[in-house]
Amino acid sequence: MSNLAYSNVSPIRPETEAVERRVVDTDNGYTRIANELLEAIASADLTARQLKLMLAYVRKTYGFNKKSDRIADEQIAQLTGLSRQNVNKAKKELLSMNCLLMEGSQIGINKEVSAWQFSKCLQVSNLVFKPETKSVSNLETLPVSKLETHKRHSSKDKKESNYSSENSGESSDPPPENNSAIRPDAAIQTPKGDKWGTADDLKAADWIYSKVRNVSPTAQQPNWPAWANDIRLMRNALKCTHHEICELFKWANADAFWQTNVMSPAKLRQKWDTLKAQMHQPNRNRPVSTDQHAAVHWNSEEAWEKFI
Repeated sequence: MSNLAYSNVSPIRPETEAVERRVVDTDNGYTRIANELLEAIASADLTARQLKLMLAYVRKTYGFNKKSDRIADEQIAQLTGLSRQNVNKAKKELLSMNCLLMEGSQIGINKEVSAWQFSKCLQVSNLVFKPETKSVSNLETLPVSKLETHKRHSSKDKKESNYSSENSGESSDPPPENNSAIRPDAAIQTPKGDKWGTADDLKAADWIYSKVRNVSPTAQQPNWPAWANDIRLMRNALKCTHHEICELFKWANADAFWQTNVMSPAKLRQKWDTLKAQMHQPNRNRPVSTDQHAAVHWNSEEAWEKFI
């Protein structure tokens, strides 16, 4: 009888389920990543899915001391909690933005952060997710003349043309003919005119790209307005000439360490002081031009033959 009585009484303090504490520690493994790459990812204009993928690919490559690897979408889906379809879609977006690079079956992060282009993904997103207008206002339903209709269509076509040019993402496209109205002294520039360079800036950018291709034959076409802009800013900030810029890049391009770490004008500008100091060290036996004839113009055929 006593047992039956006690069986109907609930305990004053019900048993609590044990919760396991999870504390992370580098002893369990860590990922070694360059600070500049981490900062570039943090400041990039990415969606939540794209950011998840970038971090997942960092984990699957640099987490195993690799720059690239064969990584199935299923692995990224398990790591991020996304569906395979969403992983595949976000991966294609990141590839089109040059944030990821794929060679054969190998995929990894593009370390040349200056080549990341976010306008391509913006264009794709607008084309795919642009809502269709299902209703119009009463004003638009009123009858209009043929002349007014023509004006509206002309204005619409002009806006669509400007938007397509701005967000095309094709860095190798020639600049529009009317760009001179924005920057009259520019040989190349963005549609808004915020990035631009002279003819010599563009020629130096093209020459630097040819040297990059010697180190990385699969290097993609750069964003020409951005590269020319970086060279122009470098000239103004460092008070240097095109000849000095190309001379220093040529030395870095021949150095076993710097040739894969300096692959753009932006990186050259960032490492300028370090490269200058190392280039003049006596124990650095690297081919460096010693011609100091001021009479030879930088853009002359004679001057360029010394670099090509």
